Amino acid sequence: MAKLLIFTADDGFAEALGRALRREGHFCKVVEDEVAALQELRARGLSLVLLDDAPALPTIKRLREWTPLPILLLVDPSRLTSLPTPLEADDTLVKPIREEELLFRVRNLCDRRPAAGAGAEGGTVRAQGLLLDEDRYEIRLDGGLIDLTYREFELLKHLMHNPGRVFDREQLLNLVWGVDYIGGPRTVDVHIRRIRSKIETGGRSFITTIRGVGYKFTGEVG
Repeated sequence: MAKLLIFTADDGFAEALGRALRREGHFCKVVEDEVAALQELRARGLSLVLLDDAPALPTIKRLREWTPLPILLLVDPSRLTSLPTPLEADDTLVKPIREEELLFRVRNLCDRRPAAGAGAEGGTVRAQGLLLDEDRYEIRLDGGLIDLTYREFELLKHLMHNPGRVFDREQLLNLVWGVDYIGGPRTVDVHIRRIRSKIETGGRSFITTIRGVGYKFTGEVG
């Protein structure tokens, strides 16, 4: 059974979805705004996001900036002609939604390999002697435990789960500090410097600065 995030501002729709999914044994959390969504996405254990394609909610592209989790888009038929292609969603359901089809597509997406990156197995990612273990909330380098703060761990986690992807500072701020954080983006630079000082030893380089943009993880994941 999976932990699912339902992102919709329609209470009746959320109730109907949750009722069907809970009967299947899934745990469902409903959010209707970006702040609540980011708080849930920063927590561990989610398997899938169900996104209601309503004009007031974030686009798939914006949601992709927050999470590598699979996304199931729930769309009204009147909006089909206006959706850009190819879609960045992993699957799509057209309303009205039939319960059997909903359960099948959720099961199919949850059973797929996680979209967290090629080096991810469960809650771990490995790269050139660097091990990120989400279940134990640990970072190890060549077997030795690395002391990271909560923010440092979360930053490194997002980068390692998306090797090669460039995150700008605003994206990392939103993911780790939240959209309501009032500090400046240079906070990210300070934390990245601290992370590098702890893990980039022996001539190894894991994090690359993209000048004027942000950062990406360039360690060899596998």
